Amino acid sequence: MTVLIIGGAYQGKRKVAENLYADLPRIENLHEIVRKMLKEDKDPLSLADTLCGHVITCDEIGCGIVPIDRADENWRETVGRLCCALAQKADAVVRVIAGVSQFIKGEQP
Repeated sequence: MTVLIIGGAYQGKRKVAENLYADLPRIENLHEIVRKMLKEDKDPLSLADTLCGHVITCDEIGCGIVPIDRADENWRETVGRLCCALAQKADAVVRVIAGVSQFIKGEQP
């Protein structure tokens, strides 16, 4: 099972992952993994196929002011594209706001 959990910073994504999907391996802070890969000139979009079978948490970074710095803008766009690719493949997509989970795709286990 592949699960994508998105939401703002410090909204309770990790706790939701622990409570609902304790038996699945987790990849946390996907947005930071993408940042690191971009700095190393690697293609983060290649992760879409390798993250199957995991619970993935990622901060929503696409809302708000568009960054002035080109590298930050590229990072933001890449995270969004990767989340879209993961959401298509995922069995469940969960958005967490103030600790409350909302299932966008799939159902609560």
